[in-house]
Amino acid sequence: MTKRQEYVRALLEGSLADVGDRNPYAGKSLVLAKLWRRGYRRMLRVRIDTGPAMQRYRAGRTELEISLDERRN
Repeated sequence: MTKRQEYVRALLEGSLADVGDRNPYAGKSLVLAKLWRRGYRRMLRVRIDTGPAMQRYRAGRTELEISLDERRN
């Protein structure tokens, strides 16, 4: 396995991890640990941005914006 493949794999593993999973590269390889963490953060960001709480928040913002637009007109 080439270095690039290792790096891509670490990033992908982080993206596919579950909330609370430990970094398997911690204490072994700083580069791989950082890549895994970047993938993990991406996974968290996607879960937050697409989760039900964010959907409710965005729906409420849309309703508020429509209401404010109606008041202006």
